Amino acid sequence: MDRDELRMQQGLGTPRLVVFDVGGVLVRLDHGAREAHLRPASEGSLDLPALAATNRQFRLGEIGADTYIERISRIYAVSRRAVEQAEAAFLAGVFPDMAAYVRRLRQHVRVVCLSNTQILHWQAILDHWLGPDFFDACYLSHEMGMEKPQADIYAELARREGVSGADIVFIDDTPENIEAAKEAGWTDSILHVSEAATMQAIDNSLHRAQPAAAMRF
Repeated sequence: MDRDELRMQQGLGTPRLVVFDVGGVLVRLDHGAREAHLRPASEGSLDLPALAATNRQFRLGEIGADTYIERISRIYAVSRRAVEQAEAAFLAGVFPDMAAYVRRLRQHVRVVCLSNTQILHWQAILDHWLGPDFFDACYLSHEMGMEKPQADIYAELARREGVSGADIVFIDDTPENIEAAKEAGWTDSILHVSEAATMQAIDNSLHRAQPAAAMRF
């Protein structure tokens, strides 16, 4: 039995819900590779307000993939194929230790995700990286029509899961999302900096109600 398996069997605290961000926590993101496919034909030609609006509308599910690809191809003055390649290149694989930890964690506690994403990225994550059954449930911006760090998305997840903020352990790599979660009552919110630190912080949260002896690994 390895150390991770042993610590999972030390006894979890009261039933909790663990909520993971995906990009940057479980899936590696490569912004440079994406931009390499989307460099504008001439410097200074980007319509930044249109770009921001298009990205947000797609994250919130307000426009479909075809509309998104067409708009991005116009903004960057590249082909639709280049946009498709850019979106595929953005996802650079999983963090294997973190993914393995989540699989073990699910043997003891309910694990869901809360992700600001869009259908192209999410479908690729399901098809190539995590698979459709990696989480117990998925809460996605493009399906919910809301996104972090808006307060309503935290309230809606807690409502659907039937839990209070005090029952949740939340992991995200964006400080603004962590602060918003704490304001929503998710007091056990962990800013992801490294795999080792995050796994230890989750262990500490889940074992907090246990006697000191249970904490000795």
